[in-house]
Amino acid sequence: MERVKNMTKKLMEERQKAEDRIADLEQDIEAMKLKLEEVENEKTTLLEGCEEKEEEVEIITADNEEEIRRIGELELEIENNIRVIDSNKNELHNQGQEKMHKEVKHAELETKLKAFIEECMEMSEAV
Repeated sequence: MERVKNMTKKLMEERQKAEDRIADLEQDIEAMKLKLEEVENEKTTLLEGCEEKEEEVEIITADNEEEIRRIGELELEIENNIRVIDSNKNELHNQGQEKMHKEVKHAELETKLKAFIEECMEMSEAV
């Protein structure tokens, strides 16, 4: 009988140890569930933050694309203005050349006119 008592006592002790271990594991499970919930919440917060950042990136990208398009238009306008300036320079140069040619021609005609007037004066004095 003593032996049965000892065995019963040992079984009760083992049972208590098992129940304590089960209680510890249940507490661990609850702690893990809480930690999992925290991680899920943090994940949700991070995903929401990423979505906000993606929206910001899309807005900035659209702005940049618009700015690049505008810069392209300005570059074309600048190139056209450079062509106009070059054309105006050439025209101004040609007009300068033409003016010099006319001045030379004018000087030649003036010299011929003076010579003609002198000749006429000489002929009128001779008469």
